[in-house]
Amino acid sequence: MPVNTLNREKFGLLFAALALAVMTVWSPVSVEAAHPSFKSVIYPILEYYCLECHQPGGRGYEKSGFDMRTYESLMKGTKHGPVVVPGDAFSSNLMVLIEGRGDKSLKMPHNEYRLGPSKTDRQEIRAWITDGAKDDDAFHDAVHPSLGIHCLECHQQGGRGYDKSGLDMSTYETLMKGTKHGPVVVPGDAFSSNLMVLIEGRADKSLDMPHFDRGDLSRWEKHLIRAWIIGGAKNN
Repeated sequence: MPVNTLNREKFGLLFAALALAVMTVWSPVSVEAAHPSFKSVIYPILEYYCLECHQPGGRGYEKSGFDMRTYESLMKGTKHGPVVVPGDAFSSNLMVLIEGRGDKSLKMPHNEYRLGPSKTDRQEIRAWITDGAKDDDAFHDAVHPSLGIHCLECHQQGGRGYDKSGLDMSTYETLMKGTKHGPVVVPGDAFSSNLMVLIEGRADKSLDMPHFDRGDLSRWEKHLIRAWIIGGAKNN
């Protein structure tokens, strides 16, 4: 076989190997990335860049009525209508603003000290909207797993917490029933819900939850439970 033919074959194999490596490293969207979770992927982005202004008392909320604290308030939009069109990222005003496609005075975020969402952040939000702008199943996917890790050892039949208080956290129904003294969750009111009072350390220190060596709930876990309660503490 001529030498130049061998060289061409070697070059072809090398090129194919390099192309495969590039495709593996630079594959732009994975299967999971095409279906980003609202609570674990999208909300943290919005919380960092937008929530300072877009909640009651914030400048953005006072001007537009746009509250971004929960999925429900985000989807409600501004005084003038929705900012998210499920399935249509291009027409969604949320994307128009963070991509700088609107009037420059409306570019988001307004804070002069904070840059806008990164290219990756924008891709995640765009993918979420294109996928239908869905909410997660808040209780079953986020709240109950956290309670299972930190609380369920005590707060189920036979556990010390259950024997003392009557609070069974093994199901949605028993959690909402509460203790012997009444409910621990007030749908729509996280501040007054005793569940949040306990896990946020706002009660007597002897009542801090969890009581034993399960470890404190993370800031994010507390946020997810708080958002679930604010959203109506639904069985979803």
